[in-house]
Amino acid sequence: MRVAIVDVGTNSCHLLIGEFKTGQVSSYHIIESLKDRTRLGECLQDGKLTEEGYERLKTALSKFKVIAEVSEVSDFVVYATSATRDAENGPEVVKRLQEEIGVNVQIISGEKEGELTYMGAASSVEFSERNILLDLGGGSLEIVLGNKHTARKVVSVPLGGVRLREMFLKKDPATPAILSRIEKHITDTLSPHLPEFPMMPGTRVIGSSGSMEAIAALLATRAGLASLGLNGYNFKVSDLQSIYEELRYKPLSERLKTPGLDPKRADIIVVSLLVILTTLKLLGAQQVMVSGGALREGMMIEYLAREADYEAQLSPRQRSVLEVAERFRFDAAHARHVTQTAKDLFMRLLEHVKFLPEARSMLRAAGMLHEIGLLVGQSSHHKHSQYLIRHSGLRGYEPWQVEVIALVARYHRKTPPRATHSDFQSLSKEQQLLVRQLSAILRVADGLDRSHSQSSSIHTLIKEGSGWVLYVQPGHVVNLWGAKEKSDLWNQVFGPLNILAWEEA
Repeated sequence: MRVAIVDVGTNSCHLLIGEFKTGQVSSYHIIESLKDRTRLGECLQDGKLTEEGYERLKTALSKFKVIAEVSEVSDFVVYATSATRDAENGPEVVKRLQEEIGVNVQIISGEKEGELTYMGAASSVEFSERNILLDLGGGSLEIVLGNKHTARKVVSVPLGGVRLREMFLKKDPATPAILSRIEKHITDTLSPHLPEFPMMPGTRVIGSSGSMEAIAALLATRAGLASLGLNGYNFKVSDLQSIYEELRYKPLSERLKTPGLDPKRADIIVVSLLVILTTLKLLGAQQVMVSGGALREGMMIEYLAREADYEAQLSPRQRSVLEVAERFRFDAAHARHVTQTAKDLFMRLLEHVKFLPEARSMLRAAGMLHEIGLLVGQSSHHKHSQYLIRHSGLRGYEPWQVEVIALVARYHRKTPPRATHSDFQSLSKEQQLLVRQLSAILRVADGLDRSHSQSSSIHTLIKEGSGWVLYVQPGHVVNLWGAKEKSDLWNQVFGPLNILAWEEA
């Protein structure tokens, strides 16, 4: 299975595509890694992300989405950090991105960001029993205390490089007075939190993020060690002090000539140096180890952990379904959401409708596999799904059950079962009814995720006379339309279905 992870930061957006196998989710290998320098921090005005900032983000995510689709990923996970969560219109930005390019962005807290970054760093360098992680981004600084594997204490403060440059550095180069003001601001902001991060014997200080790597590149170049890579590189606070004193009053044109300095970070390097240097001094640290792993790697590890929990609960039959789904590059997030919604509808129907034994298991399999035919082509993909399921070697099912699963997947869209369909007619009357029942459920469940945003859920299903009323929390508006449009077979099998948004009740 392949998954795309996207970290939307204040300075840059990062894409990471990793691949792993069912039963082997403890590790992954990287298929693609890409960065787009969006500089959202420059686009915050009056507490809101400007239209230019939105377009930058939209362009980056659109590009990442295309790359992910070409790479045939099963899931596309996007987390947004400081710039988006601090923007008053952050929720509006997220909604627009979903509606305009079909990307679901989750805004995470600074604490969550710190925890995930800690996980990512711990996977990249050797942690001790007690560690303090500094993660400097464009909008915020996270300080994290933890053990070899887990964050125990996280503080997120608004001391990002882009943010402080926008606040204080109206002119270039910086003056002693301006740098003094910035240092005082950093100290005043950090002081209330530092007692929670005491330096003790054996404490290892780790630095992560693009800013930290840019600083390490400067120091490694000066020491003639840049060719050895930066992950695991150690530097002394005294060396950091020296490079800061060398660069702090230089204009941008001079800073750009500095060996080892990323030109794209030359405008914020002085502020970034000052934030890290001041923080390290306040902590009482003497040395720092740089980690190449950060938020996006932590996101990947979190995703793998969820997969491991999911797989641990699977029966051999369900594991076989998952293996088939992965073989044909299914959309994991959509398939699982549709399957869960279908199972929810099924359980609510049980009080009123009789099903053949193991109907739920067959519905679950059809839900997970209903779109695997997309690997063959968009046109008639429901028919391709039927063929692939029938010949995929599903384990744990009787031949007639495999045929039911294949037909339910076929009938999740387009034409419902007909008397002229020979495959359907080859089944017994009881089995034909089961196909119609499960197809009716799956069609509605699939319609409720037409947006592929996993934002809809069932609130209540009520039996009223010969019909039904289904209240849903539709999330994206197209999900409500999708469910209504695909309720045709339900109307025939179970009786008229009226679908309403819960807020309409």
